[in-house]
Amino acid sequence: MTINLVEMMADEDESFWDQPCAYGHRVGNHSVYCHNENWKDAPRKCHNTWYTGGKYKDEDCPGFKPNKKLKGKS
Repeated sequence: MTINLVEMMADEDESFWDQPCAYGHRVGNHSVYCHNENWKDAPRKCHNTWYTGGKYKDEDCPGFKPNKKLKGKS
């Protein structure tokens, strides 16, 4: 596992697990990091829905797992 300095330095009020993928950790307006431990070098930046403005969907990621805590999602 890699240590991510951006995540470590973020204030608690800048840290959100509110992404469509359960592994997605959003740090303020900086980026979303993937915490799927089965992926090499996790956490790393997710380049899907949030990053591409919807051009690529989180659901298309091979390691996608739905975030059941996200409002409006099952």
